Amino acid sequence: MEKERSEKRFKLILWGIVLAALLVRILCALPALKEGHDCLLRTDSLSYLTPADALLKDHAYWTAPGSGIPMTKRPPGCALLLAAVFAVFGKNLTLAALLNTLASALTCYPAGLCGRLLGGRRAGYLAAGLLALNLTSLAHAPLLLADTVLGLCCAWAVYYVLKSLREHSVGAFGAASLLLAVGAWIKPVNTPILIGAMPLLALLFFGFRKKTLYVLGTVILTFLLLMFPWMLRNYRCGAEFDMDSNRGEMLYHSGSAILGAVTGGDTGVIRERMARETCAYLDAHPEQYPNTRSRNAYCQKKYLELIRQYPGAFFRTHLPQWTMLLPDLPTFLENNRLTVTGRGTLDVMRKDGVYAALKHYLDGRLGLAIPVLPFVLITGLLYLGAGMLLIIWLYHWKKRWRMLILFGIFAFFYLFAGGPVVMPRYQIPALPFLCAMAGTWYILLRRKTVRPASAD
Repeated sequence: MEKERSEKRFKLILWGIVLAALLVRILCALPALKEGHDCLLRTDSLSYLTPADALLKDHAYWTAPGSGIPMTKRPPGCALLLAAVFAVFGKNLTLAALLNTLASALTCYPAGLCGRLLGGRRAGYLAAGLLALNLTSLAHAPLLLADTVLGLCCAWAVYYVLKSLREHSVGAFGAASLLLAVGAWIKPVNTPILIGAMPLLALLFFGFRKKTLYVLGTVILTFLLLMFPWMLRNYRCGAEFDMDSNRGEMLYHSGSAILGAVTGGDTGVIRERMARETCAYLDAHPEQYPNTRSRNAYCQKKYLELIRQYPGAFFRTHLPQWTMLLPDLPTFLENNRLTVTGRGTLDVMRKDGVYAALKHYLDGRLGLAIPVLPFVLITGLLYLGAGMLLIIWLYHWKKRWRMLILFGIFAFFYLFAGGPVVMPRYQIPALPFLCAMAGTWYILLRRKTVRPASAD
């Protein structure tokens, strides 16, 4: 009876944190929500909105209404969700943004469950609270992008992975595989985790036993039912056998980073020039490059040539970038109509450091950052706690090697899979695991400081 009461209280508090997170997100995005439309969009937003319009008008996943061109650049999940909202409520971007904000707040619940599995109930409360007040999560909550929904899927997937590890549960492992596949329909970053990491985790969790065959069977079945058909569809449409066909963009983003490191030029300008020249060449040779697959193959060939030509610059730019951990202050300020995007701040940061970039972005109005400092501090506490627990795991690696592998998959990979492309929103799927780690370390710290004091 007492256990049931304790469980009910834990879940009630988590729902309270979710509600508080929702209110904070709405308050912090009120200017953007009031103005709507352009305030809720970013460069990538149209690649979700126009296919959603095509789904409604043409009942086909095309690049735009009436285009007749199959959309392969993005997986269909986000467009399907937007199309469902528009079908019921009309094309109301503000409502879609509010639902995205709700998804962001709801992510706190599985993050709390992850914290409890790692460090107990209080660690769960801290994990949920750290995510509720995370600046990057707050900033991206109202934006019509795929990252927030991906973060919700990943949070539940991480919970079921941890549950499977603790309870040796085949059902929990299958649920994690299913959620990772659903996440791959939102953004393809989950694809290598499901195909590569989950079979490895199955062997690590269950060993070479009969149960492992059932677990591997769930992973294979999930892939065959949810991902294989769409990958085959993309291939038949002239793209790669993958959930998306965006890999050609690597030439522009990663290639421009390499050339920027070599020449010292503005990577944004280099990227635009590379894209313009490459597209002009490909368009001038339609017989040689008739589809997305052949065009992407050309881009990958040029990218590999850059790597061979400048190997040192490649390694410098493609090592994990610590700036990836910075909270997304710019997007937060843009949501509140205090600043505007497109100022070349990233290049200033690469050349002159964080302070110079902040000064450049704010036009010297550093006072704008003062009200946001509490959120920045909370983000700092998150990384401090997660980092300290990681050190403990490394020190006790013989006992904690499974947790180190999980950290590599569900935190490190999400954070740094983009290579030189530094976008704070890539933090979002990694945050639930990191928040659970941080909450656990602070509880461990409390136990070490409180127990000796109580013994005196």
